[in-house]
Amino acid sequence: MKNHQTNLFFYPTLIIVALIIGLSFKNTLGHLNRADVTGSAKRDFVSDIIVWSSTFSTKKMILSKAYKKLDKDRQLITNYLVENNIPIDDAIFSSITISKQYDYKTDSDGIRYEEFSGYLLKQNLKIESNAVIEIEALSRDITTLIDSGVEIQSKSPYYFYSKLADLKIDMIAEATKDASERAMQIADHANSSLGDLIWAKMGVFQITAKNSTEGYSWGGTYNKTSKHKTATVTMRLAYGL
Repeated sequence: MKNHQTNLFFYPTLIIVALIIGLSFKNTLGHLNRADVTGSAKRDFVSDIIVWSSTFSTKKMILSKAYKKLDKDRQLITNYLVENNIPIDDAIFSSITISKQYDYKTDSDGIRYEEFSGYLLKQNLKIESNAVIEIEALSRDITTLIDSGVEIQSKSPYYFYSKLADLKIDMIAEATKDASERAMQIADHANSSLGDLIWAKMGVFQITAKNSTEGYSWGGTYNKTSKHKTATVTMRLAYGL
């Protein structure tokens, strides 16, 4: 009776172990009869959209005079954009920010105190446009505005590409073709024939500055500071043999 009960537990366990070994062996054979390949595509392109931001400000003891000065500066900037063939519709002026400024001083007794020094008014200007060359030149040289009495600070421009989605699709197709050709070469050298596609996976789409040493990241790199860029993508495919 005891042996009979032992057999009841032993034989099902033996069957399960046999199934596990069989599946493992099948998977091993499946990998042996499979070609895993990686294809890549690389494309250089030039950005056709530029985004440039700047901040201009003024400081006056009387708030109304500060407003008038800022209005004058805004008009000077607008005229300057028009004179340099920059579409004024692409320019966006933010709302004005106002802050009271104080100077810290010390009296004859050594006690520090605050003394009102004026109203500081600031306004941001952001331009997003296809006039890349014109705005690029403006961001590098705003001497004319400064000489006119405008207190303006220019930021480095950002560059983008309007046809990035189409570029990505073309590059995925190119990388897939490259991977397929690699798989065919493997099959030929192994005196085998290429079977059906088992699976395909796209790698990370990377955009770096052209001819740069920028590193890639697992989440994808997107360079914004260079006009001339390089896009890369990989495709991983698995074929049966």
